[in-house]
Amino acid sequence: MTQHAYGYTLVEMLVAMAVTSVVLAGTYAAYNFFAQQQQTLAAQTDVDRSALIAIDLMQSDIRMAGFKDINDNYPMPATQPIVIANADPGDVSIVFDDYTPPPGQTQYRTLVRYYIANYIPQGGTARNRLYRERRQCIDPSVFCTRSNSTALTGADTGEPLLDWVSKFSVKGLNQKLSGSFANQYQTLQVSLVVDSPRKIEGTTKTVTKNFTFLGRAKNVSLVP
Repeated sequence: MTQHAYGYTLVEMLVAMAVTSVVLAGTYAAYNFFAQQQQTLAAQTDVDRSALIAIDLMQSDIRMAGFKDINDNYPMPATQPIVIANADPGDVSIVFDDYTPPPGQTQYRTLVRYYIANYIPQGGTARNRLYRERRQCIDPSVFCTRSNSTALTGADTGEPLLDWVSKFSVKGLNQKLSGSFANQYQTLQVSLVVDSPRKIEGTTKTVTKNFTFLGRAKNVSLVP
């Protein structure tokens, strides 16, 4: 009985290799797509987390603008609660009475300033940072500014609050018509554009997110 040997022809081998190549290429393309999507989502989450912390703190400070403790004998000048030194790039100062931590809780007048400045790390990439400057007014009987106040925490120029900020702008809204804070803004509209330092693998793209929010100066609004 004759035995027949069966095998693959050259054409069959070439066809099989071509099909395998197409499948592998499709698999790699799908993997690369989903990997980039995952990296994009991770970068967006990082940006959101950092920006929302800064936004929450800024809104809290804006809410306090113009607050004067009932036992404070020094008046709060009508134009003092919110001072916009520059709208874009933003440079805004907020003044209110605050207290030292317990025990004691001594009352004092504080100035909080938000602004952006260029930052160049050693061997790193130049970018802008959002800074928060917290200061104590030396003489609360006069209009409080940087020149007549002292730094409470960190460096004299403040502490970095948010990194990779490509835009920071401030706009005053809802100006009060009369009362103790006549012509003072009751609301601030703040716009931030924040970049992610991460490059998406296999591309030159980075994640950029826009944030626009309102902060209400509650004390300015409520004080007659």
